[in-house]
Amino acid sequence: MKKVEYVGLNKELVDSYDKTNHKIWNSTEGQIVEVRKFVRDHYLQEQGYRCAYCRIEKKEGHGMSWDVEHVLSKSLFPLFLFEPLNLVVACKECNTAKDDTNVLVKPKQRLTAYPSDKDSYTIVHPHLDTYSDHFEIIVVGKRRSYRMLNKHKARTTYLVCNLSRFDYQYAEWDDFDAEIVSQFSDFLDHCPKDATPDEVKRMLGHLRFVQKADFT
Repeated sequence: MKKVEYVGLNKELVDSYDKTNHKIWNSTEGQIVEVRKFVRDHYLQEQGYRCAYCRIEKKEGHGMSWDVEHVLSKSLFPLFLFEPLNLVVACKECNTAKDDTNVLVKPKQRLTAYPSDKDSYTIVHPHLDTYSDHFEIIVVGKRRSYRMLNKHKARTTYLVCNLSRFDYQYAEWDDFDAEIVSQFSDFLDHCPKDATPDEVKRMLGHLRFVQKADFT
């Protein structure tokens, strides 16, 4: 994922930042408004309008659907308020759940430079990690399920960003596999009656349940 690069008036504001007063980020007037929009628009394009953490897709481009997310919380680490590697876009639900959680492996360490080693983080870092190394996302109909591929970063990301909300949302489903069978059955019902077995097999090959989750 390509990092954001500041130019013009945006760069002037970033360069003049005192590395302390993170509250300027939420100002509703002045050049910071343009900086936020610039960052949001950049990462929406880079992320394909998908959340950095749950990978859900929303085609809206405005701030009512998306938050500019600081991987290292701006309140805990104001030094990195404008650090490109610290910025992504996240859906409201993931961003609210993550809030000001300290996601460093060594949370009390004093930092003078942004940690660029993925092993410094307890969660899947949107810039530094490959998402598919940690999660497999299965989408059936309107239901999403997250299969954690490890007990470390995947599990922590699942908890910190409350990805279990997708499981709760569809808790009334008795059997996830049954819905897959139902979709196959529905697909076959709509196949041409004169389709040969090879043609049916080829058409079934176009059904996809595992979502491509990586940005690149």
